[in-house]
Amino acid sequence: MRTTRSPPRRNASTSARDRAYHFPQPATPKLPSFNNPKNPCGFSLLDKQFDLIRHTVMLPQKRSRLAGGDDNNESSLESSPPRRSSNKRRRTTSDESSIGRDISSDREAASTPPSEISSDGEQEDDEEALLAATQAIEARSRGDGDNEPAEYGILEAVQLKNFMCHEDMTYELGPLINFICGKNGSGKSAILTAIVLCLGGKASSTNRGARLQDFIKEGTDHASIICRLKNQGENAYMPEVYGKTIQVERHISRNGSSGYKLKSEKGRVVSTRKSDLEEICDHMMLQMENPMAVLSQDQARQFIASSSPVEKYKFFMKGVQLEQLDQDYRIIEEQLDNISAKIAARAPDLKVLKSKADTAANKLALSDRYEAMRDKLRDYRRQLTWAQVAIQEGIRDEYVKEIQEANDKIAATEARAEELDGAYQESARIASTAAERYSEANTAIQRLKDEKYEQQVQQQEMKKNYSEAAAEQRQIRDALVSTDRTITQKKEAIDQEVQRLAELDGGGAASRIKELEEATEAVRRAEAELHDHQDQRKIYLEDIDKMQKLENETGDVKKNEERRVTELENNLKRLTENRNSQDLAFHPRMRELLRALHQERGFQEAPVGPLGKHVKLLKPEWSSILEKSFGSALSGFIVTSKRDENLLSNIMRRTQCTLPIFITNSLPLNIEPHLPDPRFDTVLSVLEIDNEAVRKQLILSNQIEQSILIPDLTEASKALYSEGPPLRNVKRCYCFSPGSKVKGAVLSYRNGRAAQDPVHEFIGTPRMKTDIDEAIQRQQEVLAECQAQRLRAESEFRSAQDRHAKARQALKRHANRNRELEIAVQRAEDNVERLKEAIKDDSVESGKLEALRQSLREAEEQKVIHESSFQDSVIALDEQTKKLREATQKCKELDERIKDAEAMAHKAQLAAQKAGKKRAHDLHEKNRAESMIQDAKADRGSLERKKQEMDEKIASFTEQARQVCERVNLDKGETFESLNKKHEKLAADYRKYQTQVGDRDHIAAEASKWSKAYKDAEREMRSLESLQSQLTRTLAERRRRWVLFRGHITARARAGFIHKLSERGFRGRLHIDHRRKEMDIAVEPDITRRDGTGRSAKTLSGGEKSFSQICLLLSIWDAMGVPIRCLDEFDVFMDAVNRITSVNLLIDGARHSSGGQFVLISPGTKSDIKRAPDVCAIEVAPPERGQTRLVLAPP
Repeated sequence: MRTTRSPPRRNASTSARDRAYHFPQPATPKLPSFNNPKNPCGFSLLDKQFDLIRHTVMLPQKRSRLAGGDDNNESSLESSPPRRSSNKRRRTTSDESSIGRDISSDREAASTPPSEISSDGEQEDDEEALLAATQAIEARSRGDGDNEPAEYGILEAVQLKNFMCHEDMTYELGPLINFICGKNGSGKSAILTAIVLCLGGKASSTNRGARLQDFIKEGTDHASIICRLKNQGENAYMPEVYGKTIQVERHISRNGSSGYKLKSEKGRVVSTRKSDLEEICDHMMLQMENPMAVLSQDQARQFIASSSPVEKYKFFMKGVQLEQLDQDYRIIEEQLDNISAKIAARAPDLKVLKSKADTAANKLALSDRYEAMRDKLRDYRRQLTWAQVAIQEGIRDEYVKEIQEANDKIAATEARAEELDGAYQESARIASTAAERYSEANTAIQRLKDEKYEQQVQQQEMKKNYSEAAAEQRQIRDALVSTDRTITQKKEAIDQEVQRLAELDGGGAASRIKELEEATEAVRRAEAELHDHQDQRKIYLEDIDKMQKLENETGDVKKNEERRVTELENNLKRLTENRNSQDLAFHPRMRELLRALHQERGFQEAPVGPLGKHVKLLKPEWSSILEKSFGSALSGFIVTSKRDENLLSNIMRRTQCTLPIFITNSLPLNIEPHLPDPRFDTVLSVLEIDNEAVRKQLILSNQIEQSILIPDLTEASKALYSEGPPLRNVKRCYCFSPGSKVKGAVLSYRNGRAAQDPVHEFIGTPRMKTDIDEAIQRQQEVLAECQAQRLRAESEFRSAQDRHAKARQALKRHANRNRELEIAVQRAEDNVERLKEAIKDDSVESGKLEALRQSLREAEEQKVIHESSFQDSVIALDEQTKKLREATQKCKELDERIKDAEAMAHKAQLAAQKAGKKRAHDLHEKNRAESMIQDAKADRGSLERKKQEMDEKIASFTEQARQVCERVNLDKGETFESLNKKHEKLAADYRKYQTQVGDRDHIAAEASKWSKAYKDAEREMRSLESLQSQLTRTLAERRRRWVLFRGHITARARAGFIHKLSERGFRGRLHIDHRRKEMDIAVEPDITRRDGTGRSAKTLSGGEKSFSQICLLLSIWDAMGVPIRCLDEFDVFMDAVNRITSVNLLIDGARHSSGGQFVLISPGTKSDIKRAPDVCAIEVAPPERGQTRLVLAPP
């Protein structure tokens, strides 16, 4: 029954090499198991022993497939352990047991090395093997169905870009039989060359070029080859990574570089290592450099047309890779010869070593008689050794005692320093409170003095006003008395004149006089209205002045806001452009100052600063308020001594960068008892300070540990003033102004009363470190708020301008009305003048009456004025009197208050001075205690360093002593000196003994050395002899299995050849002489002839010869079992009939192969190929080579 080749399973007992050569398992006798895919002869023990030869004997090695592959890692039979892959079959338990049985049988074999096996003739005539192979082939040929496509390890397509004569071509290949046809020069062989190179072959193996650059198309610098390999079925190679298709790409460059890319089905690059490609080829059993798997054009022509029996035999041995195994075994034989030579050379040396070891042992036995003296000497030496350690330990114990005393002193001093720190904190609090009280008292005194000065100025003004009012009242009273007398006299004169005129005119003049009186009254009313109107001008002028002042004020506010916006924009720009530089936030010459400080070497301790560089703000929303509250402190520097302060001050003057300087140290402060309620954020809690001196200075100068932060002003006021007693350990509270986060207020207690002061926004670049992006955002928010304030200021300025303009317009309307009233007065006065002229015409006498009446009116008006003035002066004088009395009383009160305030200020000054002296004294005591702590710690550090040095010295002594012996106790009453004297005396006696006998240690060392040398040499000799014996037996067994394997391969090839000849009615035989290394064929075209000798290839016709050679090739291919078989221009010298016959023969032979893919190149056309579903015919068009047609002139 005909069998088809199915993909092997990984866990099957059949090895990869067995699958490659297709042993006819059902029909053949039981053969040895071939379990190693890299080693078909089945011995792994030889591999391990050969590695032992390499590393132990260090014999010269030949470069071969046994020691490693060539540059392309050709698929070969190697005896070295194979590189394992996750997709390679693991050895099963049955495999191990089989090998164990083989090795056991080897060990039971004869110890004499086997002679050269020379049973070639017998193997050639092994009819049993030939019969078994023939039965297997016939059973397969009788099976139903044709060749089925392999699930993995065959080509799906080949793509060429700028490769040889191809510019960009893709050829899809069928899974079974592929014919690539085309005319000469069309690039058919280039496809086969590309397949070999892409799948790891070398350029020299293609016979088409010596270098990879030779395959790049002329005129281009790069070439690439892409081969797609089928990767399906249960034996696919890493299908979870590559998928159903593995895409292999090889890129070649004109400069000589070359590289691989292994891609998955989806085009993802999985690897670029050639080793991974070799694993794929090894898994799929691809042998692209096997001369029988891929026959190039020259090899095909030589093998099919003109190869000799020797060449055929050579091709056959290379194809089935038996030649490589034979070469590997020859190398092992050379190594065995080297081992034998080494054993023979070492035998005399072993005898010499044994003699020296015996002599040294005898001498050692003689020296053992003086063992007691040596033991005592060793005991003294051990005690002397450990006595030195004890001396050092005593010194160390003294250091430990001194360190403990230093620790006690430090603890006492730290306790004292803690007390002094508490006293200092209290005195600092008292001094701060006293200073605040003194400052507040001075402020109160100055405020009272200013108030008194203002009151005195007002009092002097009031006295002046009182004197002027009294003098004015006296003048008005005298004028009123005089006016009354004048009115009485005028009335009497008028009555007399009226009576006289009535007697003269009869009443006409009297009527005109009456009209004159009415006209005069009209003039008076017009003048009064004019005077009232003119009095209002002052109000308009005051309103204009007020609006002008408001316009100027709002204009100044507008300018200030515009200036602030400009400054903020510039700050934002600098902050954005110099986001990585913090120096720009400080003084413009800060960099020069820092550079000078870096170069200065005279400081006792390097100054710390600017302080802002050591402070990081954790909550940037408080940036403006805290920057403003810190003032210039963040730009200051800290030094630890007055000398450093003077030096730093001089450097600041020299660099023109004067900044605050603080003197403090880096000793930590204990602020835990002085912290407020933890539910409040403090300035200290929102700051991250990386320098203890900076932290200490800000605590002392700004009391940041007792300054709390509450954003809302109402909540802050409620927390500080409305919830019972004042908050504990809270000096002040910062909060935001309503609607703003750049301005705020600071709430505090002043003289036990609530106090609130504004905190204006900070204009400038932040000096504290913070998140630069958030700082920029905050600056942008401040800018936006200032821009809004500028808009409001501009709106108020425009409103003031409008109001000022309206006031001016009102004054203008008032001036127009004033002119109208002046005209009315002028008209009334003209009417009076007209009436006066009429009265003058009446009578000269009547002028006297009018004059009298006018005088009367004037006197009455004057009286009214004097009466009103007198009344006003009385009221004014009373008011001035009252004000003067009140001002005088207030001045007296202010004098008393100033006196009391000065007394309180004097007391506060004395208290502040006393508290300041107390604080300075406490600070001095505290610093002195801290200095004492530092000195004590320094002394302790020195002692600890000495103790550590002593510990290291003791450890060194102990380590050296342990090299002599473990620790021993000194004999009672012994010291180093007494032991040393005893040791010297005993050593002198022992030296005399050594002069006579020799040093026992040296004798023992020599005995041990020669004994060890002899045992090592003997053990190595036995190991080499055992290794030689095992290698000899193992190699003999491998040779036997190699011959057995060669016989089965030969039988399979013979049977296949006979079977393929019989399909056309031919009869023949494949002669293989392994002794003469020849392989030839004998063919009888006439099957009816009884002569069994057949005819040689040279006597056959062309068609018979081609048919016979192709039968031979197909039979060898079946024996090899590689998945891809390539043949280049097998029919180049055939005629059409022989070509068709050969093609049909190849197709039939391929169909009977199990799972193989054939790529056959023919110079014919597609019409020569019989169409069938399993046959793919590709015709390659001639490429464009740049030729031009020759135009011949007519004769």
